[in-house]
Amino acid sequence: MRPRLAVAAAGALVVVAALGACSKNTGSNSGSNNDVKAQKGGIGNAAQSKGPAPKVAGAKNGGTIYLVQEQDFEHPDPQRIYVNNAQVFAKLYSRQLTTYVDDGKGNATLVGDLATDPGTDVSGGKCTSWKFTLKDGLKYEDGSDITAADVAYGVARSFSPDLADGPHYIQQWLADDINYNKTYKGPYNGGAAVPPGVKVSGKTITFDFKSPHCDMPFAAAWGTTTPLPKAKDTKTKLDLHPFSSGPYKFESYQRDSKLVLTKNKYWDANTDPLRHAYPDKFEVDMGASGLSQTNRMIADNGNDQYGIMQGNIDPTMVKKVEADSTLQNRIVKGYTQFVWYLAINNNRVKDLKVRQALNYALDKKAYIQAIGGPNIAEAASTLESPTTIGFKKYDAYPFNVAKAKQLLGGKHPQLVYAYANTASGQKYAPVIKNSLEKAGFKIVLKPIDAANFYTEIGKKNNPYDLYKPGWGSDWPSASTIIPPVFDGRNIQAQGNSTYPYFTNADVNSKIDEYNKLDAKDAAPKWAALDQEIMTKYAPVVPFYYDKTYQLVGSKVGGVYLGASSGWPEYTNAFAK
Repeated sequence: MRPRLAVAAAGALVVVAALGACSKNTGSNSGSNNDVKAQKGGIGNAAQSKGPAPKVAGAKNGGTIYLVQEQDFEHPDPQRIYVNNAQVFAKLYSRQLTTYVDDGKGNATLVGDLATDPGTDVSGGKCTSWKFTLKDGLKYEDGSDITAADVAYGVARSFSPDLADGPHYIQQWLADDINYNKTYKGPYNGGAAVPPGVKVSGKTITFDFKSPHCDMPFAAAWGTTTPLPKAKDTKTKLDLHPFSSGPYKFESYQRDSKLVLTKNKYWDANTDPLRHAYPDKFEVDMGASGLSQTNRMIADNGNDQYGIMQGNIDPTMVKKVEADSTLQNRIVKGYTQFVWYLAINNNRVKDLKVRQALNYALDKKAYIQAIGGPNIAEAASTLESPTTIGFKKYDAYPFNVAKAKQLLGGKHPQLVYAYANTASGQKYAPVIKNSLEKAGFKIVLKPIDAANFYTEIGKKNNPYDLYKPGWGSDWPSASTIIPPVFDGRNIQAQGNSTYPYFTNADVNSKIDEYNKLDAKDAAPKWAALDQEIMTKYAPVVPFYYDKTYQLVGSKVGGVYLGASSGWPEYTNAFAK
């Protein structure tokens, strides 16, 4: 369940996740940061899983859409994707058993993508056996048929230790073990092409679990279930040319420089409830910094008129963009599902009063102003994002320096704050230091190489007291927020996502109970547990709710903030 990471424009580290509030899904690109509500939509049915996707108002065929970004994708291989920008891009060339369809009103409905429906519980309501039947007419980029056996093989390869970068939900559920590839390690070196617990019969694939997993339809929307014929598996080299099951295919790819997609003529829109293929090409141009991207989108010249910046507007340019009325209809904005925390290492900071004092002392608004203001972030007080189903607003520790000093009782705890050693990390770490020292703390700043930041804080015995990770849901349930970060039974020697290193038997018991419920029934219980964890134990300081604030070119249509990604989506994109 440990997410992979990408560097954001503000110097933070962003994890991939699933549901966020979205802007209207039409030819318009503008959204609203003022409409804060939990994502709705739930699970659809067979009728909603049929194609083609509804036409987009004003859409035209032809042209090229340009994605302008600083870095290459971590992994284009669908089974290895766990970063939201790559997740969104991969929808253009890969399909899964299920997917999300936005209705333009803040609802994202889970439907069948390759499958005829979002999946059927064939265990009599126990959520231990899930069946999916593939649609007719599904084709790869070479015209060959997509089969249920190919889906099973895709799941099988995700067990390989060499391809362990993506989400691990389905693998762990099949193995009934967090160490999912302890015995079965995938199809390489003589391993079976179908993983244990998976059955294939004609167009049908069934997943059998030893424990209930009512969220399987949501997990099936991840790249884990992307189909791949065994003969087309190039293992780690699949990153260089994934085998397309979607409307586009790889034409050329120069790592860290340029990637070009062209149309897959064998893709059938009648099988697809989500995707369109309006542009002739998508081109990804790499190397432009966040500031360069912002300036280029403002200038709106040449190919940039058809461009989509791949990161938030640079913090130094936010006020200029806000003041320019001509840019407002070219902004994609809104809340994402990410929450950033000032994680407190509970192995080292054991005094509850000290952890509570940290919560009262942190000046969140000052930090948010430093990184760009309210269009970039909003002060958080909960573990869940406002976009999470069942979200309940509370604030157990409103900003109060006097209260923090009272809890410290005249003491001056010395704490080490670790941060990613980037230009922005160096710029914003002192903001946190100054804030906490006003309440009496002594803060020692410790830079960590940015590429190894999460590796270092993911070590159980790391020597840091405070650090700032982010987390968001992998689908619309806090079951993908609270257990990965606050279930202490997941703590290992290294590779942890339980960054606060918090563990509590009562909390763990409730996690077990709520994990057996479906997302809707569990939602209010997760929200109550969110508040209980913070009120009783204060293992972290909820820092800020993340927002998207990105520019697109004047000749780009159909781009909207994805409810299933928290990122501008391209399945409706067209060149005006």
